Amino acid sequence: MIARGRSNLQQVTIVTTDATSHRTDHTIGRYRRLLYTHSFPLLGLGLLCLVMITATVVATQSPSPAPRTAGLTPEHHPQKVRAESAASLQELFEASRYEWPPRGQHSVPPLLLTRLPEDFDQLESPNQRRELFLRALLPIVLIENRRLREQRALAAWLLNGNLPAADSPLYAWLTGLAQHFRVRGDISQPAVRERLLGRLDVIPPALALAQAAIESGWGSSRFALQGNSLFGQWTFDDDKGLEPEQRADEATHLVASFPDLQASVRAYMRNLNTGNAYHEFRTARAASRAAGQALQAGTLATHLHRYSQRGDDYVEEIRRIIHSPSLALLADASLGQPPQTLAANSDRSHAGG
Repeated sequence: MIARGRSNLQQVTIVTTDATSHRTDHTIGRYRRLLYTHSFPLLGLGLLCLVMITATVVATQSPSPAPRTAGLTPEHHPQKVRAESAASLQELFEASRYEWPPRGQHSVPPLLLTRLPEDFDQLESPNQRRELFLRALLPIVLIENRRLREQRALAAWLLNGNLPAADSPLYAWLTGLAQHFRVRGDISQPAVRERLLGRLDVIPPALALAQAAIESGWGSSRFALQGNSLFGQWTFDDDKGLEPEQRADEATHLVASFPDLQASVRAYMRNLNTGNAYHEFRTARAASRAAGQALQAGTLATHLHRYSQRGDDYVEEIRRIIHSPSLALLADASLGQPPQTLAANSDRSHAGG
């Protein structure tokens, strides 16, 4: 959304010396005519510059590894937090007035938990662990979706008759974005543009949370606690993963590890947005967009039968979690402002009592 500004032309006072006082009236009249004639074009030019500056700021976000939030003051940026124990994480959420389930819009503080506490798998109550897992992950999913949404808005605007010059930074950003999402071809062609926007889109939060719950055992798996891996993604790089304990002798894959939880969520979203196995998912999402419909997590989940070897059984488990009381109320959840106690520090550790 582009904010519309209003400019008020203020009175212009021109001070002249005694030597030129006899030309004052003529000069003032000429400046008034110039202001009257060119005020609206100048105002339009100013607004255009504002749009381009905002666009450039947004463009610097991806595919950079460090996300930035366009148009927000520093105190509105996501806040990185750490918790030494599950109890201290619970205390952190309570101190942040982060209720569960979140009630209405702007009710989720933008807290980026860097990793799950080491004792997360030792929580005796399954319900407590599930709730704490969802509370920890939801802000990260919303932050990454906001990043995708802003990039999509800028890309759509540029591709809709505003394609920048080939030697401009915005053009370089746009082509880099296409490469990041594995879209080949000339971006000036309609088919290539459609393919890019079909991949540059958000993942319904309930769907992401349900898959993370299944793949990580609600945050209790070794891969989640040691490697920040929430979605069971594979890698064949020996330095970037953990070996599964029940891997076949001839298998060489590892479960990918990530520097933090946000990197895991980002990689998962890119996987759904680019993987050949999820073309059906992206087609269904694009059809919902074209029809002006909201994205439905349960409906889109039916197109992820290739995510797991379990196929349709896996899809049914996703849908069952999506429609559970824990996730059914998340449709309207959105990011709010960070708690005032954390706004002054972008990487706060909470050790608890």
